Amino acid sequence: MIAADLGHDTVRQGDWDSRAFCVLKNSVVDIVGVRLDAPAEVSAALWRLLSRDEQERAEKFRYAEHRQHYIVAHASLRGLLAERLHIAPRAVEFVETKYGKPRLASVHGAANVEFNLSHSGTLALFAFTNRHAIGVDVELIRQVPAVDDLAEQFFSASEAASLKALPVERRSLAFLACWTRKEAFIKALGLGLSCPLDAFEVTVDPDAPARIIRIEERIDGGANWAIEALTPYPGYIAAVAYR
Repeated sequence: MIAADLGHDTVRQGDWDSRAFCVLKNSVVDIVGVRLDAPAEVSAALWRLLSRDEQERAEKFRYAEHRQHYIVAHASLRGLLAERLHIAPRAVEFVETKYGKPRLASVHGAANVEFNLSHSGTLALFAFTNRHAIGVDVELIRQVPAVDDLAEQFFSASEAASLKALPVERRSLAFLACWTRKEAFIKALGLGLSCPLDAFEVTVDPDAPARIIRIEERIDGGANWAIEALTPYPGYIAAVAYR
């Protein structure tokens, strides 16, 4: 999927065929998954796609595994954006909003590509749209300790009650379903930690269609939103929200 000219080193398309894959593609949204457990030689080549700031951030990771995941995720984002902008990966420039959401810098002019990324475990998801606000979140499926207490702490009263009404053995997955849906919407809004998690509500049951049930006017003025639940890879759960 990504082929970058690196002088004597090249990230070949074959290096990516086993790691990058389409998760969702419709008339509005394009979501690509990338496995972060790349061989050392691929990570070394991808390192050269990063900006100096990104390389410095990568060097600060204490554990080699976390450093590798950061390199693969951020180099992949550059490569995927480069394909859409028809430029070299290292030519992609980013800025951050005041809430910390990355965007394309003004040097890219009228490029209307909106994007978002999320990673968990050894999987990263990259979501792209044209002109639409978008957010994506992915979580490794796992048992969540003290799940009822966490739901009462982070979810609305209605969401917490809906989760508690489910059988005990389904509550961890339901918590992760609700969490990914809420995180995807918050990331699409671009408000970061300033957005109260109880200022809107989503469906909780992982077997039910993902929907935004309620949005308080203080965080959104009534725009039309879509939210979709995803199973991007075995053992993972995700959601995407877009305007």
